[in-house]
Amino acid sequence: MLNKHFVLPGQVLATSNAETDGGFLRGHGTYIEIVPENESDDEDDYDTDGNFSGGMAGIAKKKRDTSSWGNDNNSNVVMQQDDDKDDKAEGNNDEHEQPTNKGNQRLIASVAGTVERVNKLISVIPLSPSIYVGQVGDLVVGRIVGVGGSRWKVSLTCSAPISSGANGSMKEGQLPLSGVNLPGGVQRIRTSEDVLAMRNLFKEGDLLTCEVQQVQRDGTLILHTRSLRYGKLDNGVLVTVPPSLVGRRKNHFATLKGLKSTSNNSDGGNNNTTAMDVDEEDGEGDVDVYLGLNGGIWIQRTVPSEWENAIRADQDERAPLAETLQKLRQRHASTPVSRSMRESMARVRNSIDCLRLVHCQITPESIDTVARASLDEGVRVADMLLPAWVVKLTEGTRSK
Repeated sequence: MLNKHFVLPGQVLATSNAETDGGFLRGHGTYIEIVPENESDDEDDYDTDGNFSGGMAGIAKKKRDTSSWGNDNNSNVVMQQDDDKDDKAEGNNDEHEQPTNKGNQRLIASVAGTVERVNKLISVIPLSPSIYVGQVGDLVVGRIVGVGGSRWKVSLTCSAPISSGANGSMKEGQLPLSGVNLPGGVQRIRTSEDVLAMRNLFKEGDLLTCEVQQVQRDGTLILHTRSLRYGKLDNGVLVTVPPSLVGRRKNHFATLKGLKSTSNNSDGGNNNTTAMDVDEEDGEGDVDVYLGLNGGIWIQRTVPSEWENAIRADQDERAPLAETLQKLRQRHASTPVSRSMRESMARVRNSIDCLRLVHCQITPESIDTVARASLDEGVRVADMLLPAWVVKLTEGTRSK
């Protein structure tokens, strides 16, 4: 039988005496603690409200025994080594997996989640996993942390390159040279000259959107950017959230329209505007949001349609679409972002942070709801993350 309960870190899941009860098997998300000799039986079996807290393993009253394994003068907490073998679930009591421990023990949750019990194996499934486990077809936002061997190494935690050495295979992906589009959209076999010029496409520290093409047996993700919608990211804002807050959708590219503030006092009364601040290329405050399933969310201005029309007017009618999009990316990267557009992007960024703080699902609809609520309330971008405003602005998303 499989029992499920929600628990918090530090909560006692089960208590047992190895000599009389047979003990239990420690699963993922738990650790074993030896019961101190000076603690009473009632304190171990009941919480502060008088409710029984040690019934997950079906145990009886504990008996005192000073021969508990691993009990020394320095610490009474014993961590059992992780073992990912599948035969744990079958109740295997082999000495390598379950030490011959004696005495009173407590099984304690180390993460917040739901308890799963199969026979004597007790585990806690995390509610909010911190490590992204990719699937084929997922859109991710990553950072280049290494170049070499005809491939780029991409950090899926969007961390700085200096910290990439500590990432495991589940946090990194590989982008092969054959998985990217060459300049101008040329389709040909990659040569040694392309290998030497890899840093002209992506270099360490660059952010990019890509898609998971393959998941290897060790969990390493093989990525690609062959779609014209993927590639290098410039002139925008990156926000990182727990991967569990970004659900899978049919389309992870969204445009939030009309988020330009009508107030002229957002800069504190400073009316010293420049030509860039009133640039007609700002549009109507439209903002593009790329929702990466690894928890990386990219925010940038929506490229005005006038840019594409101007580029197509200067090109031959038979010019490939890849060449047009490449020129659009170059213009977007080289054109400064105006002050009003930066404010709209910052408002969207803080809206995502508000949803993260209250642990709400992050979707284009929820982001738009929080951003428009801040505009309706006249909240300054800098004040959106104040606790009182976080609760009020996210009220519409939490009530659904």
